[in-house]
Amino acid sequence: MTIKTVGSPPPEAEQLRTDIEKQLPDIIASFSEVLQKKFGFEELRVGGFTVVPASEQGNISCDEEGCAVN
Repeated sequence: MTIKTVGSPPPEAEQLRTDIEKQLPDIIASFSEVLQKKFGFEELRVGGFTVVPASEQGNISCDEEGCAVN
């Protein structure tokens, strides 16, 4: 799975992106485990997600095709 950049990220975002891509299989597996064990969704797995800076949480819009930072 590749990570798609949205908006105009700062220069340090590239290093973060590289770090996330290296750990992505474990991150996805962890999300799936939480859905199954904590919330009881036994028949579901996480297929993707959006990572945004904490300071921009209120400026995200998502639809069926993806999310964008406004």
